[in-house]
Amino acid sequence: MFSEKEIKERLSELKEVDSGMHEYLINKKIEFSKVNVLKRTVEQTIKRYLARIMGYQKVATKEYPMKFIEEYKKRMSVKELVNNINRPTCKKKILYVTSAPTYNLVRQSIYLRKAGYETILLMETNLTFINFLEKYFDIVYVFNSIHVLSYILKEARPYLIHVQGATPSSNHFGIFAKLLSKSKVVFNFNDIPSTAIVKEGIEFLWNKEDVGLDLFSERFACERCDGLIFGYSAEVGERLKSRYPINIPMLEFHSYPCDEFMSEDSGKYSDRDGNIHIVQGGMVAPSHTPEKFKRDGMYYKLIEVLTGQGICFDMYVVARRIKRDYEDYISLSEKNPLFRFNGGLLLDQATKEFGKYDFGAILIYYDEEKAEIFYKRKVFIEENRGMRVSDRFFTYLEAGLPILISDNYLYGARLVKEYGIGIVVSKNDLNNLSEIINSYDREKLKANVKRARQELSMKRHIGRLINFYNKVCNNSYKIEN
Repeated sequence: MFSEKEIKERLSELKEVDSGMHEYLINKKIEFSKVNVLKRTVEQTIKRYLARIMGYQKVATKEYPMKFIEEYKKRMSVKELVNNINRPTCKKKILYVTSAPTYNLVRQSIYLRKAGYETILLMETNLTFINFLEKYFDIVYVFNSIHVLSYILKEARPYLIHVQGATPSSNHFGIFAKLLSKSKVVFNFNDIPSTAIVKEGIEFLWNKEDVGLDLFSERFACERCDGLIFGYSAEVGERLKSRYPINIPMLEFHSYPCDEFMSEDSGKYSDRDGNIHIVQGGMVAPSHTPEKFKRDGMYYKLIEVLTGQGICFDMYVVARRIKRDYEDYISLSEKNPLFRFNGGLLLDQATKEFGKYDFGAILIYYDEEKAEIFYKRKVFIEENRGMRVSDRFFTYLEAGLPILISDNYLYGARLVKEYGIGIVVSKNDLNNLSEIINSYDREKLKANVKRARQELSMKRHIGRLINFYNKVCNNSYKIEN
């Protein structure tokens, strides 16, 4: 069933483009060894079933074997998956491919299904989300290895394949999808490698070959895939055109708010104590990360500055090992009564909990001396932060929260000003943020948020994505020079 020869033949054209990357993909990324495939299958099976079992409420330890067997019986085989995708129906099927799915795919899937599409998600990691994800996709399939993924891509015939890239785990999935599948392939950048990283700087943190593969995958996606999607400002399209000979359509498309996750004001923490309460969700650099790579993920000084003004500041971070990875933040929360560090919440839970706060934060704080060191090393490129809008921006809107955003986030700050949905904050503003917040009409900000989350809703924008898909599949687009 798994044709190693055919997969290698279809990937062979990469030899002429970059023989080193071709060899790395064949020898390191695809597990052709039967022993390695079996080992990986066992690992993924254990992770998958444990994730499902943990999703059950009040399951006694003695019931685990029964639940394990139930999940085993429900498991769809690879052949069954392919047959399901290829089975003729009146609905067009979108095949999402990613390593770790992000909430933008969930939000898209909800409204694609409402528009009459079927959505199938192929994923590899973040298995703790599987019970949540299955509510919003027609099929969620956890593949055991890149070898298995390659077979699925080679045999399946969906209407379109939508690859969600991520650095450094799945940008190369676009290569597999385009060379192995006969369906049209659009590539969705989560981070654009050449905009988010500098090779010489990031190689200290990631495998050198993976960094090279990320940059190669970006080039491949821009030159060979059938369409590009990015959650950046439109200017990034011009940046990409200046780097690559792009002759495919591009779409600026964000993780727009969904009605399903919108929270109504059911009471604020500030109603109880009169303090300003700010929440932050999203990524935080683990305690053991080398300082030179933390940059925007360092919040110690920010916590000190905010709580020093009597502001309550809470953080929610999704991580498998909270106590191991964030011991410093946990210790700080035990000492500082105005700071709380919490484990992450699923999207439907997060918007309800976040709705109890006064503001959602997208803030950074770094001193000039360290900032100069970061700029010189160029570990992260400033333009990435300036042009990109993260998922949490729209999660805050779903929660009904005005947004506090640092002025370095240029595009996000522009949206905040345009819609009147928060406060753009400079570094100097942080020192008297309490006074600045109290100078604003919070009720007006909240009213603007409710209006903006409808104007920026997935319900309103999904038609743009559908039109983009159709143009790609029908070759009905024109590239303007």
